[in-house]
Amino acid sequence: GSWGQKATKQVSLEQGSQTMVSINLTASAEEVDLWWPNGLGKQALYTLSVEYGPTTEPDSGVGTVRRVGFRYVAIVTGNDTDPAYVRNSTGAEGTSTFGMFFRVNGAAVFNRGANMIPMEELEGRFNATAYQRLVQSAAEGGMNMLRVWGGGIFLPNVWYDKCDELGIMVYHDMQYAQSGHSPLKTDTQDAELRHQVRRLSHHPSIAVWDGCNECRVIIGTPTGIYATFVITVVAEEDTSRPIWPSCPALGWTAGVQRLTSLPIPGRTLDTPKSGTPFETHGPYQHGTGFPSVNGASKLQLFDPNIPIEISPTQTGPAQKNIFASEFGCVVMSSFESMAPTLDKSHWGLHAGMKPDNCSGGFASQCVGNNTMAQRNYPCDSIIEVYFGTNATFDLTGETIFKQQLYHCMMGQALEMKSNIESRRSTNQFGIIIWQLNEIWPTGGWGSLEYGTPVAGQVIGGRWKPLHYFYKSSLFTDVTVACGGGEQCYVKNDLPWSFQGSVQVKAVEFATAASKTLYNEQITLAAGAGITSWFKIDMSGIDASKFVLVGQVLNADKAVICNNVIALTTPKQMVLPKASVQFSIAETANEDGSVDINVQSEHVAMYVTFTTLAHGRFSDNSFLFVPPKTTIQFIPFTDVVDMGTLRSTLRVEDVSLYM
Repeated sequence: GSWGQKATKQVSLEQGSQTMVSINLTASAEEVDLWWPNGLGKQALYTLSVEYGPTTEPDSGVGTVRRVGFRYVAIVTGNDTDPAYVRNSTGAEGTSTFGMFFRVNGAAVFNRGANMIPMEELEGRFNATAYQRLVQSAAEGGMNMLRVWGGGIFLPNVWYDKCDELGIMVYHDMQYAQSGHSPLKTDTQDAELRHQVRRLSHHPSIAVWDGCNECRVIIGTPTGIYATFVITVVAEEDTSRPIWPSCPALGWTAGVQRLTSLPIPGRTLDTPKSGTPFETHGPYQHGTGFPSVNGASKLQLFDPNIPIEISPTQTGPAQKNIFASEFGCVVMSSFESMAPTLDKSHWGLHAGMKPDNCSGGFASQCVGNNTMAQRNYPCDSIIEVYFGTNATFDLTGETIFKQQLYHCMMGQALEMKSNIESRRSTNQFGIIIWQLNEIWPTGGWGSLEYGTPVAGQVIGGRWKPLHYFYKSSLFTDVTVACGGGEQCYVKNDLPWSFQGSVQVKAVEFATAASKTLYNEQITLAAGAGITSWFKIDMSGIDASKFVLVGQVLNADKAVICNNVIALTTPKQMVLPKASVQFSIAETANEDGSVDINVQSEHVAMYVTFTTLAHGRFSDNSFLFVPPKTTIQFIPFTDVVDMGTLRSTLRVEDVSLYM
């Protein structure tokens, strides 16, 4: 739209005083374009300039510039597709218990994304470009929501600006996490809360304010302060978006509009004392098998859930639903990221040293000097479940450390893939992963590595295999997945109908021959949450000798979802030795990307490229089918560093370490 207005107001200020001033501007619907989440429309932003100039000294004025967007956000906790519910809830206070999802500009949104933790322990290293690139990576990975975790920090302005530009909705905790970090009703904390809300409330990306991380707000108990003080202060400053007691929460019994969770000015907030959860945290797949500050020292294995167990379920806004705002799987980072922080003698998951003596459960106390005991959770159990190579854990050296870290990252990707595909088969409207990024080049939970551009790191964070899985299938608007019992589903989470086709084929490892199991045209009603179930015939398909590939193609026959569906864990696959080779183009393409030609005579599983050059790949951790394919390296900088790309690019696949 071409909206623009100007208004002036006279203000009188005594020396040393301050005052709040309200100036009203109006805009008609025809004059403005709406701001939409990533993938659902454009992110229209308008520049708002405010200036104050003393009448006696007009040249000594001050001013500020903010960008604003027009959108309407609601947290929906009832069946608002039912006219009777809407009629009875109009004007009512307190939220319902039917479920939880967001509507933006009236459209139901399937939120997928991750929890944002601080990018850096050392504040002097804060890098604006790294923050911007991280948000860009989230959007390119198919995310439309990031949660600012309450155990972290209020983030720099550039991070929120980038969320505005790319349509990343922000689920924003106040910076409290209860245990050891709960609020006090003081003038200082009151002022900080008001300052942060005033600093940030113009951002259209911020979808909800909530009180804290995992504090379960109950009035009349020590956690009641999050409602009576923290969110009350927030609501006094900003009534333009929903408020929520905590993350997770059971909603409100008073103080907000039932249909939206928008605050009602002047009304006292209240919360339920108990209830059935419809917003969840967990479960989490912890690593075990090595004494460390987190995780059990004894190896504890788990079910890999391959193939996934799914069954036809009714989905959509008219059905009871869940919002999962935290769950995840532990992981390490690449050799390139971790090696610069370790002496070469410690290049191994067990550091080549005597293990520490650790006790105390979570945040254990460790006695000893083992370097890897301080790297969060171990990855032994993750690797053992998927690759079965625990005999190598005590070894050290460049080759073995690369193998261990490849197996660890692929293990996380496979665990989360099964988890997310299982969740998307049900009626979950929020899948927010713990976590997006790493705060240091070490063990963690993220799909992006440590993003400060120091030795070994890629600015904004190198993509781990899981992040490529998000992009290719897990976080696509329309997705397809198959599980046990020959059961498959295709799901439309767009707010408009979808026409296209679904294909499922089986690829044989030994011969690269493919067999089509399903190929049908589909029409899905407008989502979010519209699921169609179908069966495939798996006769003659040996799980150890085949892999499935599920694809969704749009009406123009473009592939919008490409899902490599393992039928068993990699350790059970009968794979040929692939010996993957590659060559790099002499010059960059017009768009700055660089072609990488990949060749092999054999099928290769989870082909993964890694480089010290700043950028990502168009596809990675992929299924290679001979004889050749071409991917692109996409730089994060204005000009690709061809020298670094050529000298540091390497490739791995499952058969390399068999």
